[in-house]
Amino acid sequence: MQKSIEERAKEVMHLSGFTGDITRSRIEHRLRLADAWKIFYGSRILEIGCGQGETTAALAYTVGEDGFVYAIDLADENYGSPENLGTARERLMFSHFGDRINIDLGVNILNSSFDFEPNSFGYVVLSHCLWYLSSQEELRDILFKVRKWAPRLCIAEWDPRVTTLGQYQHFMSANIQAICEAYHISDHFNIKTMFYPHEIENAMFACGWDITSEDTLEAYDCQDALWEIDIVKEMFPRKISEQKNIPVKLKRLLLSQIYSLGDAEAAEPLPVFAATAERIGEI
Repeated sequence: MQKSIEERAKEVMHLSGFTGDITRSRIEHRLRLADAWKIFYGSRILEIGCGQGETTAALAYTVGEDGFVYAIDLADENYGSPENLGTARERLMFSHFGDRINIDLGVNILNSSFDFEPNSFGYVVLSHCLWYLSSQEELRDILFKVRKWAPRLCIAEWDPRVTTLGQYQHFMSANIQAICEAYHISDHFNIKTMFYPHEIENAMFACGWDITSEDTLEAYDCQDALWEIDIVKEMFPRKISEQKNIPVKLKRLLLSQIYSLGDAEAAEPLPVFAATAERIGEI
């Protein structure tokens, strides 16, 4: 009998050194993703955009002692809060999972020098990192490049299609960041491109991937909505007001939308679009 998500998350946290209720919710969500993707025991996985490593730990637990997870991120070791990526990497590498993972930071996957032999992995995973990409073109470049490295692709990202009133705040905070990104108000904020599921689907198909399954998952107690709302409310009014190339009417609209976000504590996370795909044709 398979263990419950709660039981498995408790084991992941014990084995990886993660602590706290907020992280537990994030681990539970990533275990649900691994289930939706049907990750096999013993698999080799390339994870792109690993962040602080919650997905890395969930995947390492899922593939077991005979599997391996190679996790990379474009950000350097000083990025992230309250735990930066360097601290998270060190903790994970010295955890029970250390012998089945490798984590490299400051890696640009599109750099020509970054490469693997064909079919080096069973899966390529992109989990909650697509909105950090600079453009749809960048996503397509990545999906095309990784095609030869693994026969299966797994993707998960927030779904902007609001289903409850409580999710509206999360959507608006993400939308405001994406609009401001078009005017390059800062390089330090999270959201640069909001992808809708049909855009992800189109990119996958255009790059030689055949979608085999799709799911919409709830993120339950994940705090991402609260974090994005707080970032927008605390930092964006000044950034928007100082920006000279944003039209005045658009500034007023954005500032009004920020004001209307209200209390972040009442917000709910958006649903999550999860998809798996298989490589089409020869490499």
